[in-house]
Amino acid sequence: MLRPILVAYSTCTGSTGEVAEFIAGEFRHAGLDVEVARMCDLNDFRRYSAAILGAPIYLGKLPAETGDFLKRYRSHIALLPTWFYALGPIRGKPWEYRNAREHALSWLKDFPWLEVENFKIFGGRFNPKQMPFPYNLATQLPASPLKGHPMTDVRNWKDIRAWASSIEEEYCRRYNIEGLTMRLNGELIRKGGLGIQVSA
Repeated sequence: MLRPILVAYSTCTGSTGEVAEFIAGEFRHAGLDVEVARMCDLNDFRRYSAAILGAPIYLGKLPAETGDFLKRYRSHIALLPTWFYALGPIRGKPWEYRNAREHALSWLKDFPWLEVENFKIFGGRFNPKQMPFPYNLATQLPASPLKGHPMTDVRNWKDIRAWASSIEEEYCRRYNIEGLTMRLNGELIRKGGLGIQVSA
């Protein structure tokens, strides 16, 4: 029996964890075995067949929790097909996505051994009242662009679902899973020997 997929995430305010749970829900709907865990809570990486890793970007960097996780499980992650997503933009502007991607890829250069199948930037959620120290300082400094910035949530669930669907298809191809899944107008369909069946 194929080992489960791991969706592991680091988070500061819970937003990245909500995306992880959403992605895992898509996998389960496709009939795949998946587990979700916060990176700092994992203690066994050997039982998984693939990994989807997620982290937020704060002030151009990913949380220390993410780096600690990658260092701790380097030998295991290097053997698995791995996908990575990061939440960064809080306004939904194109330049934010470009900057977030540059920042994240620059940060990931500290882990040259990490080869990901696909790296994706998604919009994030910003709540100044939930920002942890020291990031909350950026919401208080007079010259900071975040001072007085309202609460926003630019996570695009349609894009997240599409990305999860692309991983489902690649995973099924990689492991020769019968009944490759795909999506048509938002509905999950499964291609089988008797034709295409729409999943309830």
